Amino acid sequence: MWVLRWLIAAFIILMILGFALQNNEKQISVIFIKGLYETDVLPIWVIVYGSFALGMVFWLFFSIFQVLGLKGQIRKMRNDNQRIQKELNNLRNLSIEDEIEVKAIPAQSSASTVTATPVSAGDRTDD
Repeated sequence: MWVLRWLIAAFIILMILGFALQNNEKQISVIFIKGLYETDVLPIWVIVYGSFALGMVFWLFFSIFQVLGLKGQIRKMRNDNQRIQKELNNLRNLSIEDEIEVKAIPAQSSASTVTATPVSAGDRTDD
């Protein structure tokens, strides 16, 4: 696997070198703000690679904040998970005879409430 990575890296480096050599004679200057800042005449490959490097720095800067935010979410979820795990362990360790506070759930409607009464074998009437 490492050989494949080195081959791909070598290919990319050769492509970059080839681009730089083919565009060595073309030179330009970049005007950032009209009248305030203008670069000297530079080969085009320097401008392209400089723009790429600047873009990578901006991407790194913004991705650091994203990673820090995600780490904060992970920390919060781990704390919640530990709290819930403790609660679950406490509920597992309750004995059956201990009284557990049960909250009453209100019935939705009286028509949907079904009551069942046990019928013994002597009380059955088959017609």
